[in-house]
Amino acid sequence: MPRALPRIPSSKPPTFQNLISQLNSCISTVNLRPLHAKILKTQFSKDHFLLTRIAHAYIRLNDLPPAKRILTKTVKNPPVFLWNETIKGYARNGLFRESIDLYYAMASCGVQPNEFTFTFVLPACAGARSVLDGRKVHDDVVRLNCESNVFVATAIIDMYGKCGEISLAREVFDKMPKRGTATFNAMIGGYVVNGECDKALSHFNQMQKSGIQADVITVVSVLQACAAQGALQQGRWIHEQIKRTKMEVNVYLGAALIHMYARCGSIEESWRVFDQMPRKDLICWTAIISGYGMHGFAEVAESLFVRMVGSGIRPDAVTFVGVLSGFSHGGMVDKGWQYFKKMLNEYSLRPGLEHYSCMVDMLGRAGRLEDAEGLVKTMAVEPDAGVWGGLLNACKIHRNVEMGERVVKEVLRVDPANAGWYVLMSNIYAMSGKWDGVAKMRLMMRERKVAKPPGWSSIEVAGQIHSFLAFDRSHPRSGEIYEFLKDLEDRMRLEGYVVETSCVLGNVDEELKEDMLCGHSERLAIAFGILSTEEGDVLRVMKNLRVCVDCHTATKFISKIARREIIVRDANRFHHFREGMCSCRDYW
Repeated sequence: MPRALPRIPSSKPPTFQNLISQLNSCISTVNLRPLHAKILKTQFSKDHFLLTRIAHAYIRLNDLPPAKRILTKTVKNPPVFLWNETIKGYARNGLFRESIDLYYAMASCGVQPNEFTFTFVLPACAGARSVLDGRKVHDDVVRLNCESNVFVATAIIDMYGKCGEISLAREVFDKMPKRGTATFNAMIGGYVVNGECDKALSHFNQMQKSGIQADVITVVSVLQACAAQGALQQGRWIHEQIKRTKMEVNVYLGAALIHMYARCGSIEESWRVFDQMPRKDLICWTAIISGYGMHGFAEVAESLFVRMVGSGIRPDAVTFVGVLSGFSHGGMVDKGWQYFKKMLNEYSLRPGLEHYSCMVDMLGRAGRLEDAEGLVKTMAVEPDAGVWGGLLNACKIHRNVEMGERVVKEVLRVDPANAGWYVLMSNIYAMSGKWDGVAKMRLMMRERKVAKPPGWSSIEVAGQIHSFLAFDRSHPRSGEIYEFLKDLEDRMRLEGYVVETSCVLGNVDEELKEDMLCGHSERLAIAFGILSTEEGDVLRVMKNLRVCVDCHTATKFISKIARREIIVRDANRFHHFREGMCSCRDYW
């Protein structure tokens, strides 16, 4: 009689609790996807709660499409919690439009949003820079009486600030009965993003008077405001506050300090912050490399790049912008090409618009206009106004009217509202004596209602920013300033200074041209700085336009006569004037 086969024990079906435990222990979608398939074969395949937990697991692991399918197609009447988590997941991964669309889908399903929903979808509106969607969400906030929630109100302020509606952000801020650190951070950050850095600093002062504790996010925003304004003394004071309160200088705060000191004209202090940091990551290395690059110290920037790579840190696209910018300012074309190729061949980094902009500027200012134009035509991405504008500026430097006329058509095609391009082309015509071309550009500006922004320069004295326009007489000490400038010019002439009247691009006589140059804004700022500071103090001047050739020459003479170091940040770079010389070696 045949022997009976041994009995194979049947495997126990997984319990509900066991499946939940397995879901919680998934560390990647490699584990999650097979578990999901396994669950669909059990009696729990339609369990509302378990399906919600599966979707949440996908969101936690940043695998969003399966979570969205479960939300919109599998679960009947998904809970608001799952809608919120999915909206948040898409926003957190930079998929802002999808996040906003999910919010609208939620409403169409009759699910009422709550405070958490708003704090997730409003950052998506901010990320998408969609004030239209932001306003609709804000209306829902008001309709559901959620505007008194401090987290929701803060998200609204942040959204309006990032969408360029800073006045609306301020309205929400002013109506809040209670404000915390995050609320002030949103308002200060909004002012910085919108270029209203004086208001950002004023708001920071209000925050401190209110007794509200600043955090790292606050300080980083305020340092950005100081950097934009060139407010070195205020930046130094904030740095002292950081030390006094023993705030931890993490890599983001360290990079902000490095950037602030560099942008305010004190690259030495930038280096001290960098050198003293116990841990230096890519962000900090990039900040110091970019700092030396913008000051025109290309050799130092390159040596730091080599040190960074030698320490085992891999550069990214932003690091290469800093290095290439330095080579551009120094006219180091061969080095520039070497690093441009290195970026692609050694690091597999595709050049972006900023890299092309550096290369076009570098080639153009070195006189290789055809090479620069050829590079633009072979770019892997569509050239923007920055790339075309760099080529147009090169046409001005080398007085190439023919190429300028080709280039200005392209730059105005992509950026027709920027008055700078019309003015630049007008200057190219004027330098060649083509006054009909100048008239044509001015007529285009009138027809298109484009206004030229005024040139200004500023200087910080005793913690206060003093700003000057060209021929400005609004300053309380303007009489003293102009008298001092006249005396200074007489002394400059004795030293060999000759006025470069070709800088005045107008069809007027030479004497009037000389008078016009004397009233340029940077000269007023420098004169005020000499009159208002101690002998030997360094003067740091910020200018919103490119410094003209005559003012550059004049500042070299002034630095020698007044025995001052004068650091000027113009629209392109930094100039360090000392003892009659400039760090740019007259190449800018």
